[in-house]
Amino acid sequence: MFRTGAQFMLLVLLAGLALLNQSQIEPLASWDNGFADFLAMNSHRGAKPTPMTLVRIDDATLASHPWPWNPLDFSLFIPAVLPLKSSVVAIDQVLDWDRAIVLPIPEDPKRRPQFAEKLQQYETILRDNILRAPKMLLGSKLGIPDDPQVIPPLQEVPLLHNVKGSISEIPEFTAVELQPAESYRLSSTVGFTNLPPHHTHFNSVPLILRYRGQITPTFPLQAVLLWAKLTPDDVSVQVGSFIDIGKKIHIPIDSMGRMRVDFGARFLSFSRDELLLASEQKEAGGKPIVPIDQLANNIVLLSRTDAAARTIPLAARRNGSPGELFAAAIATILDQSFIRPVPEWADYVIIAVFMLWSFRIPRMKKMKTIFYGIFVLAIYGLVAIAVFSHWLMWMPGVVPVGVVAVCVLFRLVTPDSFGKPKRPVIL
Repeated sequence: MFRTGAQFMLLVLLAGLALLNQSQIEPLASWDNGFADFLAMNSHRGAKPTPMTLVRIDDATLASHPWPWNPLDFSLFIPAVLPLKSSVVAIDQVLDWDRAIVLPIPEDPKRRPQFAEKLQQYETILRDNILRAPKMLLGSKLGIPDDPQVIPPLQEVPLLHNVKGSISEIPEFTAVELQPAESYRLSSTVGFTNLPPHHTHFNSVPLILRYRGQITPTFPLQAVLLWAKLTPDDVSVQVGSFIDIGKKIHIPIDSMGRMRVDFGARFLSFSRDELLLASEQKEAGGKPIVPIDQLANNIVLLSRTDAAARTIPLAARRNGSPGELFAAAIATILDQSFIRPVPEWADYVIIAVFMLWSFRIPRMKKMKTIFYGIFVLAIYGLVAIAVFSHWLMWMPGVVPVGVVAVCVLFRLVTPDSFGKPKRPVIL
């Protein structure tokens, strides 16, 4: 069995169709999505980054300012950004020092009044800096009460009213679990930072959620709304299809309100300490160590990226922080780089090409077949990168690897004499 080229072509056809079908569901779907992320991160892009900047709270920053931060640690970030004329200043942490960020209380009771007084002073400084920001976005979190019988009080949240389609698959919450202190909320906009609790890989990010049956925008969508100088009333949602922001921004979404993230979308990124130092250097007339002049008209997000915050699996099989995911999602929207799989007919063309490739395998030596398979996969990878760079479409990754592996395996167990023409016998 499988001794001729035609038989190997039939083998590739059957294996390719089976892999194509199984790659639509887990666990193979995550491998195809991982290949798409690989293409996104390694394809050629334009030199100019999107108007998105991630200011990192990394391990080096926390070495000098350990977590949890007090209001003063956060407030130093805002005056460093305001002179740069950024469009939106954002912090995805929930600025609530009663529940979200709990500071260690001094053990000595005599020092506690002084601690409370300093905390109040720092909160006043942070509130004043938030008031100075023209557009401030702060993180909040939706949740579900521990006792489902208890109905929490209804909170005021931003809502989207122009919504069409079934919202049954959009995650629903009944309570605002964490939100900034009221003094901060009055002069800013809130965005919800909820992510799915049990995800093996985060290739997408939710843009809309349900709060007591109504649709509310999440943190990335709110950031883009503020940057575009629009309101929730300017947003139209067709669940399972798209989100339109005004007449300029069109975002494809699935039935759960999620958008596929392009991890190759470019944006600026540097640490908070680098930002503060660059701001001082600019004021002194020197050359900044990071390009802070490019922050004009940007969305500037302050977020943790330290090792303790990298709790979600992102692209390239690496762990990252929610802030990194939000930054990549915002950059995807601003760049309009919505990646998608190739059309269905292209999948069948790929299978047909590998069928033609497999025709010569029975006539090859076993070791040569292994190197031939590796060479073909390398060529396929280069073609896939070129296709992605031009059309932002990803070719399947599971199908070619699977059919090559099947062909090589069957060739290794096939005797070398199979498929070769017999020598004539001279009597």
